[in-house]
Amino acid sequence: MGQVTAHHLLDTGLRGMGLKSPDRYAIPLDWKIHDALHRAGDETMFLAGYGITDAMDIADQFYECYLNNDHETPYDYIMRRFL
Repeated sequence: MGQVTAHHLLDTGLRGMGLKSPDRYAIPLDWKIHDALHRAGDETMFLAGYGITDAMDIADQFYECYLNNDHETPYDYIMRRFL
């Protein structure tokens, strides 16, 4: 399996110059896909190519997993979607 990194969503309204969105608005991605997303420039279109049209909802679900100390759900998500 590849390495997983947190992708902080770009269109949250909570970013600023030199600042990323809070961890609350992050989704796990394989690092190669994460790198490709940043090179592509259009987060919405890029994620849609992987069938992800609800990134904020996914971030909400993963935040709940974090609060509940559930590490399996994000891992399973990565395995199904990207690997």
